[in-house]
Amino acid sequence: MNVLQDKDSRRYLTSLICMVGAFVVLAPFFAWFHGKEAQALLFERERTMVSSLMEQGIDPVTIAQAMKNTEPTGAGVELLKKIGHTETASVRIFPDIDRSVRLFAGVAGGMAVLAAVVLTGMCVLYLRKREKLYRQAEGIITRFSNGNFEEHLPQNQSGSIYQLFSAVEELAVALRAQSEKEQQVKGFLRDIISDISHQLKTPLAALRMYTEIIMQEPYHVETVERFSGKTMQSLDRIEQLVQMLLKVSRIDAGSIVFHKEWLSASGLVESAAGELAVRARREGKQLVTQGDPSQMFPCDREWTREAVANLIKNALDHTGAGGTVTVFWERSPGMFQLSVADDGCGIAAEDMPHVFKRFYRSGGEGDRQGIGLGLSLAKAIVEGQDGILSVSSQLGEGAVFTISFLTDS
Repeated sequence: MNVLQDKDSRRYLTSLICMVGAFVVLAPFFAWFHGKEAQALLFERERTMVSSLMEQGIDPVTIAQAMKNTEPTGAGVELLKKIGHTETASVRIFPDIDRSVRLFAGVAGGMAVLAAVVLTGMCVLYLRKREKLYRQAEGIITRFSNGNFEEHLPQNQSGSIYQLFSAVEELAVALRAQSEKEQQVKGFLRDIISDISHQLKTPLAALRMYTEIIMQEPYHVETVERFSGKTMQSLDRIEQLVQMLLKVSRIDAGSIVFHKEWLSASGLVESAAGELAVRARREGKQLVTQGDPSQMFPCDREWTREAVANLIKNALDHTGAGGTVTVFWERSPGMFQLSVADDGCGIAAEDMPHVFKRFYRSGGEGDRQGIGLGLSLAKAIVEGQDGILSVSSQLGEGAVFTISFLTDS
């Protein structure tokens, strides 16, 4: 029974059982006591009757035979009726019996009152303890509803009430998780809005300036062409920024489901580096790939291609003319690693902890290309597939970004 699992209920029931047991034990004693009292009354009555008969000259033998008689006679019954000694007569005409009845009634009444007092006291103590527990639980649950989850409901005992407290505590944990998630969503939206407004401020200001220049010199072909090109660059930057922010926000919001499949490493790298190879040649840089063409690894095709392309683009951004960007991969038992290395400017030690932060740009980057979202997006994509994106670098000696994925074999 669940009620017996509750410690307070067990104590209460144990006390009731003990009290009932005490009355059961005392009942034979009271019965014996009453019997002895009735016996004493009977003996006293017999002594009085015998003494009276002997004083009246009745033969002792006759008296003795009358005392042994067990069957009443009609004459005897009639005589007793005449003097009022019948079953309906009040016990008050028998002073000794009346006194005995009153004594027994007093003892029984006293025991009943004692039992009632003890039982009432036990009930009051039990209910007060329960009321205190309920008040405590009510206060904690009220604080739960107000978003305060620092306290916990009592759960250190067994019983139905504590099972209920446990269920409420589980509900509170779910509410807390929901509340934290809502706060994260609010913070995420706040950060995204702040990032978008901050990052769009510069290209929009440039667009306004370029447009004003074109409007002021509409017939100056060279000026119009020059600043029209700059306008297109700013528009491209805005489009790139918005697309990158949308991708990052979708991943952060958990709305992206990555579909893993076994893919060729060389095919994925070739797809990611395709358009960037043209840029590398135009800027006088080398883009080299190294690795076993037969190597396969599990990943989401489109999103992993996006991450690798961002790493290559970041390497090109930080490599000067004549430099080399190398994409290489290798597979060991249980692990596949794909790295993008460059021989560019490298990363300062103080910048290493901030490399993957959104919109972070070190003080020495100057006017280099990029909007500061590529590495952040690449890290989110890799970690969303249970992978790891790490970096190693020395200032002036280039950097190596490595994607690591666990494999089954």
